[in-house]
Amino acid sequence: MTDLLAAVAELTHMRNKDDLEVRLAQVIFHLTSAARLSLWRVVNDDEAEILRERVTLPEVTAPIPDIPLHEAPPEWRQCLSSRRFTYGDQGADRATAHLFPIYNDREITGLMEIVRPAQLEMIEEQLVSGLLRVYRNHLDLLDYGDRDELTGLLNRRTFDTFFKQVTTNYAHHAVVAVVDIDFFKRVNDQFGHPYGDEVLILMARLMYRYFLDRDGIFRFGGEEFLVILTGITLENARAMLESFREAVESAQFPQVGKVTVSIGLSLVLDDDTGAAAFGRADEALYVAKARGRNQVQCYEKLVTEGVLAGIKHSGGEMELF
Repeated sequence: MTDLLAAVAELTHMRNKDDLEVRLAQVIFHLTSAARLSLWRVVNDDEAEILRERVTLPEVTAPIPDIPLHEAPPEWRQCLSSRRFTYGDQGADRATAHLFPIYNDREITGLMEIVRPAQLEMIEEQLVSGLLRVYRNHLDLLDYGDRDELTGLLNRRTFDTFFKQVTTNYAHHAVVAVVDIDFFKRVNDQFGHPYGDEVLILMARLMYRYFLDRDGIFRFGGEEFLVILTGITLENARAMLESFREAVESAQFPQVGKVTVSIGLSLVLDDDTGAAAFGRADEALYVAKARGRNQVQCYEKLVTEGVLAGIKHSGGEMELF
């Protein structure tokens, strides 16, 4: 009991979500005397849902490949779809696999598999389920300060921390894009704020489906969103954002009908700051709006063309000269 209380106290004190995930797996591995434990995350990759291994205990050196969700074992898919504890298939060693879903209020987020020779006793099963609830509730508290309440996207206060990680791992292979819903004020004025909120929610869902799990997707306020694309070239990012723009244009929004977006993007540089990268992408966004909206504009390309040198802001409006 003392070990359990100490573990709960430690978990609820942690603030880094990746570290929290690893420590949760270690605690459950120890408390259940598991022969093997693996924790998988459900992520979107190239518009397909996959299971990605996050923690395996005992640790293995060889990388474990992703599993497309539709190719996962039937017991895994049953566990995820039902959101209930399930027994997995027994291996050649006749050990028992125990499958626990991990989810939040919005969606299924992962799965934990515990393998050991004997089945978990009911009290052990309840212990694991209880720890997963503590984990879920603690994540909700962390998300409360980190995520936009309406859309579930990351909020502005988390941008700088995420951006610092990007400059460390992906400098010159990351792109910042500012996405703005065209004429959003007209949506609110014509259809009312509830339908405006619905547009924002559906836009967030499109972004979740379209961009990768490792990318950062933020709502910066109002109708403005920001995306940090990682592990990508400037040209590929431009092509991806153009494809996203087309997807938005072809989507149907309830009552409102058609909605379009304008997008500005810029490459993340060495020793860049979030404010500087955002500023460059925002300048490109202004050009997209000045040229008629519903388009993607790249800061670096505009500089090469000499366009940005001919732009000034006057009274909140853009003038070209």
